[in-house]
Amino acid sequence: MGAKVLITGGSGGIGAAVARACAARGAWPIVGFRGRRQAAVETVAQCGAGEILALDLKREGLGLAGPAPAANKIVHCAGLHSPERSLLAASAADLQSLFAVHVFGPLRLTQALLAAGAPVDHVLFVLSSAAGCRGAGPYALSKAAALAACKLLARELAPRGVRLTAVVPGWTETPMAEAAARDAGRSLDEIRSQHLDGRILAADEVGPWCAELLFDAPAQSPAELIVWDRRDAREPVRLDFDRVFSLDISQEDSEKQTLFVGEDE
Repeated sequence: MGAKVLITGGSGGIGAAVARACAARGAWPIVGFRGRRQAAVETVAQCGAGEILALDLKREGLGLAGPAPAANKIVHCAGLHSPERSLLAASAADLQSLFAVHVFGPLRLTQALLAAGAPVDHVLFVLSSAAGCRGAGPYALSKAAALAACKLLARELAPRGVRLTAVVPGWTETPMAEAAARDAGRSLDEIRSQHLDGRILAADEVGPWCAELLFDAPAQSPAELIVWDRRDAREPVRLDFDRVFSLDISQEDSEKQTLFVGEDE
């Protein structure tokens, strides 16, 4: 058996693609799910190996029926969509749910695995372009908070020999993307037309990309932040993690980078 890879949201579009790509490299995917058990079972069947794990990032104890799994790698891929696009109109319940799934749940799961002595060597967060406030409302706020958590968590994990990678895919062909487009009063065809070559990412592009980062990066590599948004570039672009949320004004303006500046989705 190869490395054990725990994937939250493993029954969904990108999560399932990550599981398949990891299994193709000989890994043992642990497909985390909440509510969509049959989809998780089908993902494991597609992988030809692996197991399912019930997880609820909003619950105390994370909904685990037993001890935390002894995973070597964690992929935080679980996502929650909200149709609300206004912070002023967002309900407390909506904000709490989004932050539980995108920020606090991944942090608590990482804490639980490390506390249990799991041999974790890599933590990968799958964010979205909303992490750079390229969007609106409570969903974008929760993704921006997740990006901040990545930067801070990377500093704590590095001395333990655990690498952190944050990937930021843009619009991707998934059921969640369809819902997001619909709630914004748009169609996916319209959104595709605003991307290079008239197409958005496919889940089966994002999955192998994540697997490559998990398995091919040199040991002890620094934390990485990588964006792949076909509105702007055909290939993934690496950004300087140290510049994220930086308020350092010690350098000349001409030397500064501005990250994630874009129009509303």
